[in-house]
Amino acid sequence: MAIPSNRMINLPGVITALLGTMAAIEFVAAVAPRDVVYSLYEAFAFIPLRLSFLLAPKSVLAALGQGEALDPVVREQIVAALSGGPTVYITPLSYAFLHGGWTHLLINALTLAAFGAPVARRFGAALFLSFFAACAVAGAATHFALHSMDAAPVVGASAAISGTMAAVVRFAFAPGARLGEDGDGREARTASLRRLASNRQAMVFLIVWFAANALLGAFPQAAGSSEPIAWEAHMGGFLFGLLTFGAFDHWARRFGARPRRGG
Repeated sequence: MAIPSNRMINLPGVITALLGTMAAIEFVAAVAPRDVVYSLYEAFAFIPLRLSFLLAPKSVLAALGQGEALDPVVREQIVAALSGGPTVYITPLSYAFLHGGWTHLLINALTLAAFGAPVARRFGAALFLSFFAACAVAGAATHFALHSMDAAPVVGASAAISGTMAAVVRFAFAPGARLGEDGDGREARTASLRRLASNRQAMVFLIVWFAANALLGAFPQAAGSSEPIAWEAHMGGFLFGLLTFGAFDHWARRFGARPRRGG
């Protein structure tokens, strides 16, 4: 007779794999020579100004020259610095796997374990990875829309994790709902956005979440950070997860490995 597993930490494999990948990258960043670490972040962190240069190089050069013609040498230096390599195209996603230190990674790891796990169980590994990646890109796009000329690198999985937090809101606040299956093997229904608006607990969570992120953006020191926090990216990932969860959930029902029972 098989003995059931009662592990204290029972994360879906896809969450464990994501955490392991992020931890491995952070370990490399901690032990590798400084020039290697610099090259790693330069290649894979999301830098809005670099993407702006990729999309409209003449406009960026004109803005940097403040309407005056740039010295040819200076122009070449700027072009070399902003051109980057082929990795520029993937930085709206790859930045989510880089972090600003072990504390940053630990905070994200805990929140991903807490909020990503129930979504991963509901979606399955492949669809969850697609959702996670889309939320990360949505966060980068939101930050880019508001800071297109910013040269500061953006790193961290917070935008993608914010999307999983929003996903949980769509099914965790129904009466009697649990983050996993209930005792009859049924999963909580997805709440429509209209129904969500009439759910007091869900609305309180949303208000507190948005207020907390706005405050962290204004006062990053409250989170122990000496650098500005890309809170707009968090907002973008969260809103994307909130608005598209229903579509992903539908795909999970339709193409998932196991059907859901009950309503």
